[in-house]
Amino acid sequence: MTPLDQSAAFQTATAGLEEEGYQMYLGQKCRLNGVLKVQGMARIDGFVEGEIYGSDLIQVGKDGKIEATVKAKDIVAQGPLRGDFVVQQKLQLLAPATLEGKIDAPVFLLEEGVFVNGILKMGVVRPAV
Repeated sequence: MTPLDQSAAFQTATAGLEEEGYQMYLGQKCRLNGVLKVQGMARIDGFVEGEIYGSDLIQVGKDGKIEATVKAKDIVAQGPLRGDFVVQQKLQLLAPATLEGKIDAPVFLLEEGVFVNGILKMGVVRPAV
């Protein structure tokens, strides 16, 4: 595949994410160590270690993996999560997700088949920042 063909394939693959409103996409073969700050929605199918700050939805696919402190408006995940998660509105885990760590969310939803080991703190829905 030529570089031009690869570029066209990438644009086609990410066009759907842009149409859905995603501002950031981290692919399966990508790894990020450090601090990630996202204004808008983000989709993670790779590995993130460190800190994540999101103003909107952080979505973690089956192939995504997070080992981080995460602060976001909403989180929906299917992949493994480890760390501290502070969510303004809702944290939703879909099978086969796993979560180890601290959870601070007013709404916490689990699908059958999800594994959670940690501390859960639930309170009132916080206004968006």
